[in-house]
Amino acid sequence: MLEESSRMDYHDFQILVGKDNNIRASSEQGEESGELRLETNQIKLALQLIESRSTNTQLLKSLGSQLYQALFPTKIHGLFRATIAGAQTNNYNVRLRLVFDSPKLAALPWEFLYDEGTNTFLANNTQTVLSRYIDVPLKKLELEVASLPLKVLLVISSPSNLDKLDVTGEEKLIREALAKHIESGTVELDVIQDATTRNINQKLREKPYNVFHFIGHGVFDNNKGYIALVDNDGKSRLLDDENFANIFLGNRNVGLVVLNSCQGAAVSSQQAFAGTAPNLVQRGIPAVVAMQYSIFDSTAKLFADEFYCTLALGWPVDAAIQTTRNAISIEVGLDKPDFATPVLYMRAKDGIIMKKKMKI
Repeated sequence: MLEESSRMDYHDFQILVGKDNNIRASSEQGEESGELRLETNQIKLALQLIESRSTNTQLLKSLGSQLYQALFPTKIHGLFRATIAGAQTNNYNVRLRLVFDSPKLAALPWEFLYDEGTNTFLANNTQTVLSRYIDVPLKKLELEVASLPLKVLLVISSPSNLDKLDVTGEEKLIREALAKHIESGTVELDVIQDATTRNINQKLREKPYNVFHFIGHGVFDNNKGYIALVDNDGKSRLLDDENFANIFLGNRNVGLVVLNSCQGAAVSSQQAFAGTAPNLVQRGIPAVVAMQYSIFDSTAKLFADEFYCTLALGWPVDAAIQTTRNAISIEVGLDKPDFATPVLYMRAKDGIIMKKKMKI
């Protein structure tokens, strides 16, 4: 019997940005503080071009550099460099955790952070795993010990009164992405296409699923996010973030929720997912991945293949998302926003959302 994959060790580097724009950074090398200063007009223009996918490498590096300089003023940059050096000395990686008190700042795409000194985007540098950390006063969730296969529940919600999803196509895409992992027995996939709350609740009781993967519509209205499930007549039933989170209350098996929207769905809003994701973490889910931009099917397939394969090896979820972002950057290119589209919200301090043993 082979135990979990080789252990990964990290030095933590946490950045907390308060509502007053004061920055506090801490690591094993000490603490530093600074002030976040950002030119919002230039940022807004870059974000508009990203939304329309009118991007190039220079634009994304320029945006990422502005974000980096704002988040890493001189003293904090120095502490970050010292933390990386200390980690490398001990053959460790660095776990970069971002905490924002301001919703306005939290809404910015920090996954584009770009360090000119090393010519790297932090979000796809596998030596600096990046997540949005939700620091909540809750005891760390102890998940039930799980054995392979990694159990994934795919929920595809396509209400009849909203833009129709290609339900068959979406399921086929995920199945094709996971085919070799399903065949090898490392991943087990179940699908719900009639996404009523009753069907979802019953399915979650049938099996100890590790991952809940949602594909469908998000609606953002009056500064609140809603997830569109279906009612008994097949029409849209909007659940706000609190009611959606209630689906998982008391579930000690789900370690990860993935929220994804189809490309080009007119009523979909990534803002809805961005609002729902941190709420799920606050309510007890150890980790949530949400897409901050719509992605093409080819990227969604690559994401599923890389991410679930790495998770099934027992890697920490933040390390898995980092290697997935890197794979997307290599395949799709650094001139497209795809590599920075997956956003990880996490409260699992060590990134481990499930424990498993692999039988050989």
